[in-house]
Amino acid sequence: MSYRFTKEELKELLFDFNSIENVLPSNKPSKVCIWDETLRDGEQSPAVFLTIDEKIHLSKLLDEIGVKLIAVGFPAVSKSEKEIVKVLMKENHNNAAILAVARPRKEDIDACIESDAKEIVIFMPISDFFIKMLKLTQEKELEIITNGITYAKDHGLKVNWVSEDCTRAQLDHLLNVFKTAISAGAERIVIGDTVGVLTPYSTKFLVHQIMDKVLQNQNNIHLGIHCHDDFGVAVANTVTGVFEGCTYPHTCINGYGERAGNAALEEVVLLLERNGIKTGIKMDKLKELSETTEKYFAQPLQLNKAVVGRYAFAHESGLHIAGILAHPLSYEPINPKMVGAQRKFYLGKGSGSKSIIHAIKEKLTTLDLKLPDISDEIIKKVVAEVKAKHEESSKEDIQNSFQIIKQELEKISTGVSDKDFFEIVNKYMQPIAKEDDWFKKKEN
Repeated sequence: MSYRFTKEELKELLFDFNSIENVLPSNKPSKVCIWDETLRDGEQSPAVFLTIDEKIHLSKLLDEIGVKLIAVGFPAVSKSEKEIVKVLMKENHNNAAILAVARPRKEDIDACIESDAKEIVIFMPISDFFIKMLKLTQEKELEIITNGITYAKDHGLKVNWVSEDCTRAQLDHLLNVFKTAISAGAERIVIGDTVGVLTPYSTKFLVHQIMDKVLQNQNNIHLGIHCHDDFGVAVANTVTGVFEGCTYPHTCINGYGERAGNAALEEVVLLLERNGIKTGIKMDKLKELSETTEKYFAQPLQLNKAVVGRYAFAHESGLHIAGILAHPLSYEPINPKMVGAQRKFYLGKGSGSKSIIHAIKEKLTTLDLKLPDISDEIIKKVVAEVKAKHEESSKEDIQNSFQIIKQELEKISTGVSDKDFFEIVNKYMQPIAKEDDWFKKKEN
């Protein structure tokens, strides 16, 4: 399809503020390694569980598109979780290292070893709140971290350290934890913004502190960042972290994860690539990866979800469609084909003459017919009737359908119901319950 503007003309007409000297850090990394948490943090989305076949398929897809690290599970949680991790460790992954997760405890690390893990992630919360909750001191916590990492290294494991809730920890303790982890043998350290409280400004500050006070002269130690989306800035904080020096950004496909989710893989990748940082990801596979994950998670994406949502490359406004027909860059920052998606035009209240003419051309082409000469008067009448037709749609019918959809979603996102929960509790409490105990009363 020929457009009104050439690529050369667009370079002159569309200015990029990101390209101004010193707007982005001059020493930002040229490439990063994507560390994906979909099979671990992502599966912690409420009411979500994945079968072993689904986990294998997703891990293979992540491996194929170029993800470098995949966290797959927490072997110490249960016998079945350990077996799932063990199965995934045996699968052939050509690009990605497969990670098991543990606390700095001997039994956790032994469970990782028993699952045939070669590389693990050790984590622990380090804010004063959790230190007090766990009845520890800062000094005792440093000792536990040292012992855990040392034990894992002594058993031949490659260790990554994650400081959970470090974005609410005292800065001195945070820095001491990272120094301790490195001294004990951790090869990567990770900022854990566990409840998403950072902003891009505080992310910049924190990364600088770690780079200057922990990683200076530590050329073989890499910094990662793990952000949650409680305030809607997980992607912004992750990308800021990378701009300032983090080379192992953590992601989840579609932004899935606990509570409000994690930094979305597809958004992080597109932002980094657009700003000159190579991710090694095959971007034309992102849509397929997103749709497969959505199916397995049974959690529908919002229609206007960035990059992979149904409306990410959809247009109805007459002005927008006129712009797209002049050149897609007018209202699309990237070509949808880059991520394996397609552009869609919608007819409705916002449609104008350009979109109507385009729709006529498209539909006649499908029927292998030629577009006849159409007067402006006819086009105006068609536009008016299309708008009227859309506005005549029954809002009551739309709302009824919407409520049915919400009710069906509630069914698949409930988890274990109160009724099922109390039946399970009663089953095991019944033999030891007294005639007048609470559980008996609940039955009556």
